[in-house]
Amino acid sequence: MTDDRAAPIRFLRTAYEADDWIAVFLKTYRTGAAAQRVIPLSAATSARFQAWLRHRNVNGWNVYVSVNAVLPAGRSRTRRAIASIRHVFLEEDSDGLGLLATLTTRPDLPPPSYVLHSSPGRLHVFWRAHGFERDDVERVQQTLASELKTDRAATSCSQTTRLPGFMNHKRERPWPVSIEYLRPHTVLAPDDFPVPTAPSWQRVGGGQGAVRAVTEPDDHLERACRFLRSVEPAVAGQCGDLRTFRVCCRVVRGFALSDDEAFSVLKEWNARCEPPWSDRDLQEKVQNARRYGREPLGGLLTGPRDRQAHT
Repeated sequence: MTDDRAAPIRFLRTAYEADDWIAVFLKTYRTGAAAQRVIPLSAATSARFQAWLRHRNVNGWNVYVSVNAVLPAGRSRTRRAIASIRHVFLEEDSDGLGLLATLTTRPDLPPPSYVLHSSPGRLHVFWRAHGFERDDVERVQQTLASELKTDRAATSCSQTTRLPGFMNHKRERPWPVSIEYLRPHTVLAPDDFPVPTAPSWQRVGGGQGAVRAVTEPDDHLERACRFLRSVEPAVAGQCGDLRTFRVCCRVVRGFALSDDEAFSVLKEWNARCEPPWSDRDLQEKVQNARRYGREPLGGLLTGPRDRQAHT
């Protein structure tokens, strides 16, 4: 267990404004249990709260924080709950060193503010930012993810990142989450980034995997919930495992949701399944759907708002 108690406090005080509220999310993959606190930055950096996080972390809980500031006194870290954009953000899940090398060849991109190493080969890249609206930063992140081959699913402004100074317990071997500060005091504006274009995976036409650009991201969750209310539950002995995988593909890929958003909207549908999946099993289904599914990203957001997809 790493005991760098200064690391999370330095990150929080660097990454956010003093009067910001942030969402701190905890999760253990042993049982699927989760906890969340939406609190002011002053509370997140307090000795008492940090001690609570260390206690949870040493007992196998992963510690995450919202990439951007959230609405005060709320309970949510969904897209609608984002109050202020603090970062342009990318996530690389395989070739972190390759991404960093590629960034050095892009004269149109400013150097990152800091780079978080979540586990071997996996990293999060941050540019401190101001002046962005939610749609604006997402378009920039979508363009960069397409061009740099980073995680296309990690382009929502409601993304979370790991908190440095704690252990990553998601993998078989716990790993200390660390961060490199490159230009932490430089705050960038939209004009400092290339003009975003519709990524190839969001354009009309262009092959089987291409879909229309998402035009109403605020209602992703609402539309996913409406879709799930029309879907029959999975039943053991009636291809329930395959059905659940297909439903997860429709939700996590078709509606372009993050894993956490997909899991939250699937809970009500899962309660109707016979028997319901455990939280851990359902989260695994969501992750497998993102990794192995062939549903076009955002494919269920292209038609009329009341469109229903067959499952």
